Amino acid sequence: MKNEPIPASAREALFRVFGYPDFRPGQAGVIGAILSGRDVLGVMPTGAGKSLCYQVPALLLPGLTLVISPLISLMEDQVASLRRRQVPAAFLSSAQTRPARSAILRQCVSGRIRLLYVSPERLRSPEMDFLRDHCPISLLAVDEAHCVSQWGREFRPAYLEIKTFLSSLPVRPVTAAFTATATPAVRRDIISLVGLQDPFTLTTGFDRPNLYFEVRKPLDKWSELRKLLALYEGTCGIIYCLTRRTVESTLRRLLAEGVTAGRYHAGMDPEERSRSLTGWLSGRFLIMVATNAFGMGIDKPDVRFVIHYNMPGDLENYYQEAGRAGRDGKSSACILLTTARDLKINRFFISHSTAQARVKRERFLSIRRYASGHECLRKSMLGYFGEEAPEFCGNCSVCLHFSLDRRPPLVPGVEDPVLLKELRALRKRLSKERKCLPYKVFSDTVLHDMARVRPTTLMELIFIEGSGLRRCLRYGRHFVREIREYLETR
Repeated sequence: MKNEPIPASAREALFRVFGYPDFRPGQAGVIGAILSGRDVLGVMPTGAGKSLCYQVPALLLPGLTLVISPLISLMEDQVASLRRRQVPAAFLSSAQTRPARSAILRQCVSGRIRLLYVSPERLRSPEMDFLRDHCPISLLAVDEAHCVSQWGREFRPAYLEIKTFLSSLPVRPVTAAFTATATPAVRRDIISLVGLQDPFTLTTGFDRPNLYFEVRKPLDKWSELRKLLALYEGTCGIIYCLTRRTVESTLRRLLAEGVTAGRYHAGMDPEERSRSLTGWLSGRFLIMVATNAFGMGIDKPDVRFVIHYNMPGDLENYYQEAGRAGRDGKSSACILLTTARDLKINRFFISHSTAQARVKRERFLSIRRYASGHECLRKSMLGYFGEEAPEFCGNCSVCLHFSLDRRPPLVPGVEDPVLLKELRALRKRLSKERKCLPYKVFSDTVLHDMARVRPTTLMELIFIEGSGLRRCLRYGRHFVREIREYLETR
């Protein structure tokens, strides 16, 4: 499909606000389509920069950009990140007072807020009636759009009202839907249920070459888990469990053996979940044991491993959850532990499903085939999403036949490890002083590049991808001074 030209102002905004010198593959085509007035369906893997595809246009379009997002925590994270970059953004939720929501609406009408995040349920609220009558909406973006298909027919029926809301607006805005995972059938669902009109459709590919995939079928899962954690000691990871009970029992056993970890599931109260998330994000503990309630919108780039202690219900969920590893592009591992008991548990859930039991059975067959180990795991996964792949990927357990006691291959760093350690310590000190999470100062990827490039001036630091102009101006002088002092003492 022909790409629309992208204006120079978009690249200028990308660098000035977000600190990136150029767009990643696919981003320019999507942004060009939106700015030319076309609807868009963007299917882009985790870490490909989907959010920028509507955030950059929001800075250039004249009216409000309305973003429909599934989780409050996801909205909060996105809005906080935009505000740190001086982008006027806000979200509406039932937890806010009525005066607070009214103040946000007034700012939208006056043009002082450019991006407004809401849940699909909020579309039925009086606030949306007010916006419809008083505020021109230039762009409507649906984030995590696979939820329209997966959840809309079950427990989030409000997703099915997006199309109705669009048709009720005095002037239909450009509409864009984004997701990391969508089979051809789910893509058709999104187009139909959202009401996209002749959308520019981009599928950049589901492959994440930096991720190593493995399936293990141990006699004793617990022993296998401890073996893996020993291999990945000192790195950040997630252990996914199918039930809350398994999360609790796994965490108790880890703590009893001296492994520091946290937990996250829907049975915890919101404050406790928030404390647990903050502890993991800040590095107070490295391992999170969680159900699938944990992960959507969690933007932690340095997750080195994701272990599934139980088999998920389908390959789409597995890809979403495993894809939380290696968002910084560095080599990371996605390991599925499975036994015959997993099959029984999933069959039980399917048999007690209130809706779409047949569809769920078909989806479960997809991950059973993946776990069978009869073909390259990457080929099996990409084929499920309608993407062709070679017979041999060279980076999965089927292709490489690794010993169970051997760590999957990681790309060796080319940076200075001593300097990297000092830069990490500096980042930790600054994050405590400024009361923010360490990776909000600079990401791990930027630190690795600093330790490799060793910039000694702010200008050199600014040209490191992802450093960001504002972050360089706020924190950069500390890092270039640290690097200069380090080089002088060598």
